Order: sequence, then structure tokens, then C-alpha cells
Amino acid sequence: MSVLDVQTNGFHQSEDPEMIPTEVLFGYPREQARLSPDGKFVAYLSPSPDQVSNVWVRPLDGKEEDAKMVTKENHRGIRWFLWNPSGEYIIYKQDGGGDEDWHHFAVDLASGDIRDLTPYDNVSSRLMPSSISGLRPYDMCFYMNIREKSDFDVYKINIKTGDVVLDTENPGDIQDWLCDSNFQVRGALQYHLSDGSSTIRVRDSVDSEWRDVLHWSSQEHGAMMGFASDPKKMYILSSLDSPTSRLVLINLEDGSVERVIASHPKCDVLGFRGDPSKVLFMDFRTKEYTAVAFAYDKLKWTVLHPSVQDDFDLLTTYRPGNMYIASRDRQNQKWVVTYEIDNGSAETYIYERSSKTMTLLFEHLPKLKQYKLGSMQPHVVKARDGLDILIYLTLPADVEPKNLPLVLRTHGGPWFRDWWGWDSEAQYFASRGYACLQVQYRGSDGFGKVFLHAGDKQWGAKMQNDITDSVLWTINQGIVDRERVAIGGISFGSFCSLAGAAFTPELYKCCVDLVGPTQMKTVTTKIVPYWKPKRKLLHDRVIDLENDDELNQQRSPFFHADKIQVPVIIAHGGNDIVVNPGESEQMFQALKDLNKPVTYLIYKDEGHWLERPQNKMDWFWRLEKLLHKQIGGKLGTPPPVTKSGAFLVYDSIGL
Repeated sequence: MSVLDVQTNGFHQSEDPEMIPTEVLFGYPREQARLSPDGKFVAYLSPSPDQVSNVWVRPLDGKEEDAKMVTKENHRGIRWFLWNPSGEYIIYKQDGGGDEDWHHFAVDLASGDIRDLTPYDNVSSRLMPSSISGLRPYDMCFYMNIREKSDFDVYKINIKTGDVVLDTENPGDIQDWLCDSNFQVRGALQYHLSDGSSTIRVRDSVDSEWRDVLHWSSQEHGAMMGFASDPKKMYILSSLDSPTSRLVLINLEDGSVERVIASHPKCDVLGFRGDPSKVLFMDFRTKEYTAVAFAYDKLKWTVLHPSVQDDFDLLTTYRPGNMYIASRDRQNQKWVVTYEIDNGSAETYIYERSSKTMTLLFEHLPKLKQYKLGSMQPHVVKARDGLDILIYLTLPADVEPKNLPLVLRTHGGPWFRDWWGWDSEAQYFASRGYACLQVQYRGSDGFGKVFLHAGDKQWGAKMQNDITDSVLWTINQGIVDRERVAIGGISFGSFCSLAGAAFTPELYKCCVDLVGPTQMKTVTTKIVPYWKPKRKLLHDRVIDLENDDELNQQRSPFFHADKIQVPVIIAHGGNDIVVNPGESEQMFQALKDLNKPVTYLIYKDEGHWLERPQNKMDWFWRLEKLLHKQIGGKLGTPPPVTKSGAFLVYDSIGL
């Protein structure tokens, strides 16, 4: 059952004009503009008439009303797509209700036909970006776990005919593959299950034997980025001989570093919001990186080649915020440039290099103009052991930052991070009168290997202390009212939320758990087969899977449910493969048996996050009521939820 299951037109308006409606914040935006290879058309994601994200295409010199929706998703929105090199097809991916069994589809733009390129049940497919080439516009490589559920082999697929050919078998220990410019799989990243180390392996041709090139211990980080113009060289990310991961060029004869392309003393080369193309800018004709961006607190660009200096001088000053180049035509003369800010809608422009002119293509969320939004402020605070912890604090607009109620929103992973910029959840809380705190606790990704491994086996311990210390900093600064603090998170962030409620019960007034693990041991043993390489990582960074029962009971919130003194709301996606729904079930049952106030619901059509706007609106309305009741923020009116997948299992809080 959902909060409200009605058909509605238009937008719901809260009684308070400063409160941004949930459907404005959590509806699908217009985003991800991509130029056709010839630069004559632009494709982008935008809601269909029934508010589901689909791919639209229009002439670049046309008008908005010329756009045509070329995909036909009617329940779960599309989140990623690309053009094929000839511009005749759109490739996109979709899973089934969040189960992460990804299928890739090809849309024939001339006929409108849509072909499932990977039509296999219980199989997950992944596109190999290095296999895409204008020399073979219809052929691409995909990883699929058809033969063995734990291993991804490489298949070559013709998107025009649908023909599928097994190209390279996985011997059982390969995490990643790499194609060269001749469409040959010549690079592999091997993961050693015994000790968690990794090795880059290459072969000189498809008829040659594989050989080792470079090795990382489990304490280092490395990744293959692509072959250079010289096929005997490769771009990689590596933390060897560096406190942070650097972009380097190596010689494939002996693994030696030919050149350090880019590095930063405080942060890694890391894909912005998971996308390396947003921070690594290459001239595809020469296969030389010409600019790179780093993000310790905010995204900042460094130009590496004079050929793009004038372009970046203009682009980095044209608008404020995070700037990234999302797409280019094959002549490298037209660029799609996006600017993302913390307190307003992102904007996407078309940049013409020859004339140095910018033309607004669209705003991502234009309805935000009607509202005042909070600002996201980065700060560095000291943990109790002296470690520097980056935090982001979003404050309500036009409100004195004094004695505010606080919502702590902890990121998952834990090998992940938050980013400065647009955050719909932080703005949701700010518009209801709350400060929103996001903590980059030790173990968060992107801040170097010492910081990363400072979080090893610190679930519920030093990682939790970083979160507690950050909350206390906001209180000691006078920004936050000590008596009005809520803790919440997603995935591992929910483990922290439950741990905070159990281990520091005096600090929080309510607890929010979305798809969270509740026992260190059960969450690390119940994993999907293709997470096999992660078992050693989980052993080293989380818990000894066989021998740490005492640590599991000491640190896991499930065993301390009796200490939780505040209302807890728990939700899980029914199709979650990352954290088994049994994690939430066992926590709910423990709290219920103890007669603790708890609400528990399942989103039947979701996985390890809430993707559908209808489910997000349902979820956040329940949070709005809980937070209003416990720490006194604003309360609006119910949003227009239509066809939510929410199933309310139990509710003793009244949400």
C-alpha cells in the first residue's frame, strides 16, 4: 500500500511556499545530453508523458517540440544510454525492478525497432567502453555471466543483426577486460582470491599467451583505463609509490611508469559520481589526456595540454559550480557542457569551439526556480584521534544557522563518497527546516589509500566515531540543537544509523534505515556469485568471515536492538542483490519482539536503492512525518503518489 494512490495532474503544492514539493525534487529530470557523432542531433533523458525517464532525440538546430521519444519504458526509468558510432542506434540498459540483471537494448532510429542485445534470463551484461570504435560502428563487446554465474566472459555483439559470439572466456579470476583499437581483447585485470591482490595481464595478440605486467597488493589501488596510441603502452590508475591514485602511462614490456599524467596530494583520480569520463578529458584522435579534474571538496580542473587551454579558461569561468563535458561530436568542435550547482538546477549548454559561443540547451529541473534552496558548505573537522574528516553541511535558505534541527545522512559503500553539488535529498531536508550533514568518514573512497584503509575493520568503531564527532562539531558550533538530531542513511549508511541509535542513544531522536545491513557477518556471506572476488576484500576490510563471531556480536546493531530507545523506520527493496532483504527483516523482528516503536516496509519493485519517483515520494513523506514528530521540522501535505510499489509490513509509529 502506498501513502496515497490516486491519479493526479500537475504538481502538488505544499501549504508553506518555502517547502519544495517532493515531486519537484524526486521526479525524473531532463539530463545526460549526448550529441550524435555527426553533431546534427542531440539525445537526452527526459520524462515521458506518464513521468518515466526515457530517451528523446531531436535535431540540434531544432526546437523542443521537435523532440521524439525513441524508447518505450513505462515503469522504471532509463538511467544511461549512448549513441553508436554511426549515429543510427541508441544503446541503453535496463534491469528488472532493481535486480541488476542488466539487459542492453539497441534502438534503430530509422525504423523505431528495439532489440534486446542480451536476451538472457538471470544474466547481467556490461558494455566494454574500450570496444566502441567508429571503424566498426555496429560491433561492441559485452561482459556476460552466461557460462558461469560467478564469471564474466567477453562476447562480441553486432547491434545491427543481434549476432552474439563468445570471444574470451574468463578463467575464473578476471575482474575487468580491455579492448585495443583493433577490437581485440588484449588487457585483463586479474584478482587473486588468496590474498586480494591484483595483476594487469596483457597479450600481444589474440594468438599470444597472457603475461603479467604490473601487480598491486590489497593495500594498493589500480585500474586499467585504456591502451595508448602506441599499443605497447597503457593508461592506468595506480597508487603505487603515491599516497593517492594517479593517472599514469606504463610500458607494457616491463610495467614501468613512462609518465605521470595527473595526480593530487589529497585525493584520488576518481570518476565524478561514478563516471570517469566527467573528470578525464581525452583527445580521441591522439589518445592523449588533455585535462583532468580532481574533487577533494569541490570539482576543480587542471589543463594538461595547450590545445584546450582557451576552451577550459572560458568554460570554467562561464558559470559557477561543477563543470564537466558530457559529450562531443566526432570532429571535437561541438561540446555538451553541464554546470551543476548546490542550490539550483543544473544547466546544459552547447559549446561551439570555433566561435567560442555557448547556447543553453536546457535546465535539468526548471521548476526549482520557484523556490529558495539551501547552500551546501564543505568543512574539515578533526576526529577524536586527529584525522581530518571532510563534511558537507546543507543549511536552510534564509534561516539563521543557529540551534537548527539536524538530519544526518550517511552515505553507503562504505567505499563511496558524497559530492559537493546538487543533492535532492539534502535540499528536501533543508526546505523542511533541517540542516543536513553528510560525513566522509574514514574508509570513504577518493581520499587516498591511508584514509581508505584507516577504515579497515572499523564498522561500528572508528568509522562510527567520525560520524559522532562530526555531529558534535555542528552542535559545538552552535548550528545544531543537541536535542533535535536524527540519524539516517542508505546501505552501509543505515548500518551506521542503527549503530548510532544503539551505541550513542543519547544523541539521536529517531533512526532511518534504508536497505541497510544489520549484521557484519550475514551481509558479507550472503552475496551474489559474481561478487566472488569481493570475499577477500570483505574479509580484510570488514570481518574475518570464519573467526570473528565476537567482533560481529560486539559491533553489529542487530545484537544491540535492546539499546535503541528511539523510533526506527526500516525499508528494503524486494529485489536487492547487494544487501539481502533478510538483513532488514531480522532487525525489524528484533525491534518488534522488544516492543520498540518501528515501521517496516518493502518496496516490491526496487533493488538496492529507490529508483522510481513514486517510491521516493512515498518514502520521503513517511520520513517527513517521522522527523516532524521527533525533531520538529515542517510538515506539508501528502504528495500525489501513483502506483507505488510500497508494501507496509508493520507500523507501530504511525507513518
